[in-house]
Order: sequence, then structure tokens, then C-alpha cells
Amino acid sequence: MLKTRMLGLSGWFSTNILGNRDGEVLDDPGSFKTKEESKLSVIDNILQPELYPELYGNVYHKVRINYYPPRKDDKEGWDNIDLFGWLGYPMQLKVDFLCKDSILAAPLCLDLVLFTDLAQRAGMSGIQDWLSFYFKSPMHEKNKIAEHDLFIQYVKLKNTLRKMIGEETVDFID
Repeated sequence: MLKTRMLGLSGWFSTNILGNRDGEVLDDPGSFKTKEESKLSVIDNILQPELYPELYGNVYHKVRINYYPPRKDDKEGWDNIDLFGWLGYPMQLKVDFLCKDSILAAPLCLDLVLFTDLAQRAGMSGIQDWLSFYFKSPMHEKNKIAEHDLFIQYVKLKNTLRKMIGEETVDFID
């Protein structure tokens, strides 16, 4: 959304409160470091600061994950996003997401099981990059770059399914 609308990004502060095993594991500094690095790399991958340095070349990004056992399976994510628009006018986007971690993950897992079975039945093997839509850190072939743009991932998923049933793929070019 930010890059599509050419909104500049000054900073992004993200914190999660987790009470389940995820929170306990991420309470370990080594495990948190890996998670932090993956979260921080996604913004650069999507926004391409090398192409848009005036919009994304100087972003302050902070990630915090807090283990709070009384939350159990409840997850809470807070994000404060400082933006700037036309003529540098400052804006903020605030997100507070509350959910049950397992309820959030269950349908994704079910889809992955079904689509993996479908791929096997269709004779597909190896990395299924068309399933990137379901992963924070999508896998990809060595000669390709991971696609983090959710909209592109979704089109890739739908086009693969269209191709499997003999329909034309959608390319959005008239």
C-alpha cells in the first residue's frame, strides 16, 4: 500500500505480546534476533529503498516481541507507522491486532496441506513458490528473489490454480 501510493516511511515501531510457546521461544535473545532480522528485511524487500531513496532510504524500524504468559494463545500486535505524503506532510497509521494465534494459523495450515497434496497429484515437485502467499519468509529457487508483495503472491497463487484447471492466467495487461 505504501509503495503503491508513494507514501514515504519515516519509521515503523512494531511490538507483539505473545503468551504461548512462540512467545516463550522468542523471549530467548538468539531466537528473537533471527525473527527481528527477518521482519526488518521484509520492508526493504518490498519498498526497494535503492529505487526510492527519498521515500524509503532513511527508515527507523524497531521490532519488539514480549513474552507474557497470562496471554496464553492470545496474540496482540501493535504497530505505529510514521508516514509522509505530498509536500512531506506527516501522517500516522496505527494498527492494533488481537487474535488467537492458533485460530489465525489453522486455516493457513489446512490450505497448505490441501494445496501441497494438489501439487503432488499434479506432478509438481520442489519448491512451490506459488504458495508464497502463506509464508512470512517465502522460499524460492536460488536463481530467483523472494516475492514479499502480498498482491503479487495472491495473483501467482490464483494463476497457478487457473493453469491447473486449464483456464487462462490473468496478467492485467490489456
